[in-house]
Amino acid sequence: MDEPGLKRIHDHLKNLVGERNPFTQPEHLEKTAQYISTQFERMGLQVTREAIDYENTRSHNILGQMPEGSQENGLFILAAHYDSVPDSPGADDNASAVAALLEIGHALSQTTLHTPLLFSAFTLEEYGFIGSKYFIQHDLQRKKQISGMISLEMLGFKNTSPGSQTYPPYVDPLQYPDTGDFIAVVGNEPSAHLAQALAEGMAHSVPDLAVETLVVPGQGEGFAEVRLSDHSPFWDAGIPAVMVTDTAFFRNPHYHKPSDTLETLDLQFILDNAKAVAGFLKQFLNPAS
Repeated sequence: MDEPGLKRIHDHLKNLVGERNPFTQPEHLEKTAQYISTQFERMGLQVTREAIDYENTRSHNILGQMPEGSQENGLFILAAHYDSVPDSPGADDNASAVAALLEIGHALSQTTLHTPLLFSAFTLEEYGFIGSKYFIQHDLQRKKQISGMISLEMLGFKNTSPGSQTYPPYVDPLQYPDTGDFIAVVGNEPSAHLAQALAEGMAHSVPDLAVETLVVPGQGEGFAEVRLSDHSPFWDAGIPAVMVTDTAFFRNPHYHKPSDTLETLDLQFILDNAKAVAGFLKQFLNPAS
């Protein structure tokens, strides 16, 4: 593991992977929140915790804001949920994306941006996006400032075998690869510009990374499979938001199972996705000269 980025990804995953659930493993869920907080602080981010109460449990959204940027340019959100379903170590879902979130933070830690960037580790995504819904609803002033959002959702599973990639019924499989070796950028019509810009920026930043784009009609109503992450509350609030994903159960046979382990992940794929998103953000959020 010669590349420092790969070592960072591996180290993050070693700390993150393991059941992270408010009902079955609340201690590890809180330990994970503390780990993310510590990593954000080491990057020089301004860290806050939002307490989320749900069915006699309490967990937290962990937010880290880059100190630079003018609020006049809006507020951009980069998010990944850190909870998991019961009985799954949640390596791909969603430790892979949290590891990428932290690697992106590392990559941008020495960059000055014109637009403020908020790193958001959301809790309780697996229970209906509870953490991200709270984030949207409880601070109306912040909500008004949000200019866009990226949800990182499962970034670590890759399969180069023909026929390893499937699709929901409303997607024409002839228009997309049948091998699960790409990353997908998913938006709705109000987010189409952001989705296209992100896909192009990712491909430009990491030319060897295969990037595919899907934009669903309208607000995404009726497309349940592409609403299964924390971008959905942003769509419902009329905020441009996209999901970056390895397509979950359309590729990964370990989805929500005990077999979703570190050993099944492609660490280079996670690192490439992190580099690609970081490269996009450096340009899209208008770095200062």
